[in-house]
Order: sequence, then structure tokens, then C-alpha cells
Amino acid sequence: MTQVTPAQVATEPASTESAAGAQHPADQPETEVTRPALRVVKAHPAPRRVDSIGEQLLAEPSRTPEILAQALVQALGPRAQTWTDHARSTYPTASRDALARLAVQRFTRSAGLRGGAGALAGPYAPVALGAATVITHAELVLHLAAIHGLDPTAPERAADLLRLVSPGVGPVLGWAALSLATPGVRLLTAFLSARTTTEMVAVRARRFYAESQVSQESGRS
Repeated sequence: MTQVTPAQVATEPASTESAAGAQHPADQPETEVTRPALRVVKAHPAPRRVDSIGEQLLAEPSRTPEILAQALVQALGPRAQTWTDHARSTYPTASRDALARLAVQRFTRSAGLRGGAGALAGPYAPVALGAATVITHAELVLHLAAIHGLDPTAPERAADLLRLVSPGVGPVLGWAALSLATPGVRLLTAFLSARTTTEMVAVRARRFYAESQVSQESGRS
């Protein structure tokens, strides 16, 4: 007679249940496996970003005036709007013409100072005078646009700059004609020339924006 040890008694039920619970893989119920849907994304080439004015000029050299005008609008437009808002809050009863005269006086004086400083630039005077003239005229035009109720940061202002801003040829030619004069004469001439050209730009810009506003008002009526 075979004796059953306690260890066998303890392990036999477990082995029986294991054998009873084991099923053939074919007998197990199939379970539906949810798989994430695969989304096919068509690859498109990333648009080329132009991060600097230099890259734009190299990419499209034929559009140099437009690119520079747009850069001036982006850089100077917000300051023109800030100045106009501040002037209107400081002088709430001032008319549009009064604010325009205030802006013209400001930039005429600034043009004279910049022109005088450019005349002291030595051999780089033509470049300095041209750059100072263009920047001053662009600031003036954008300020006058804001005074007339236009957005000085709008892309359309670039076309205004191309139409109204002097390219700075006058100061450069004036410097070339007086390149052999004394430093005092050069300084005085640059000062007066910068003021004169700025006043001319102011006259053109004020007339242009006044006529534009009149045409807009007549179109609304």
C-alpha cells in the first residue's frame, strides 16, 4: 500500500486545478484587440522663412525699395502711433492741422541736427546724410499718416513712403559739391539742406493725406 505524504496531499489539488484550468489556445475565446488608427500625413515642404532684411534683399534684389520701405514701416510705425496718441491726450482740443504743424516742427529740427551730424562723418558723409534724410522723412510721413487717422503700421504705408520720401539724393549731391569747402560751410549747408528737404516732404505728405481723406469722405457719402 502506497503512503501519501502530507506534501503530496497539499500539492495534488493545485496541480489538478492547474490541469483543469489549462485550455488549448484554440479553445480560448478570441478577444478583439483595438489598435490605434494610423493617420497618414502627407509631407509638405516647410515654407522658407526669411529672417532678415539682408536675406530678403539677396533673394529679391529687384524689390530693394519696397523691402526697405516695409522695414521702415515696421520699425517706425509703432513709434508714430504712440507719439500721436500721446499728443492727442496732451492737447485734446488741438486740431489735426495743429498736430501736423507740431510734427513738422519736430522733424524739421531733427533733420537739421541729423544733417549736421552727418556732415561730420568724414569720407562717409554721403552715406550718413542719405540715411539720416530717409529715416527722418519716413518718420515724418508716418506721423502725418497717424495724425490723419491712418494706421502708420499698415503695409499700405510702405507705398506712401515710396511716393513721398526723398531718397536723399539732394543732400548727397550737396555734399559732393561742397566737399572742398571748409568744415564750417559743410556743416551749415548740410543743416539747412536737411531742413529744407524735410519741409518739402511735409508739404507733399500733408497735401497727399488731406486729399486722400477728402476722397474717402466723399466716397462714404
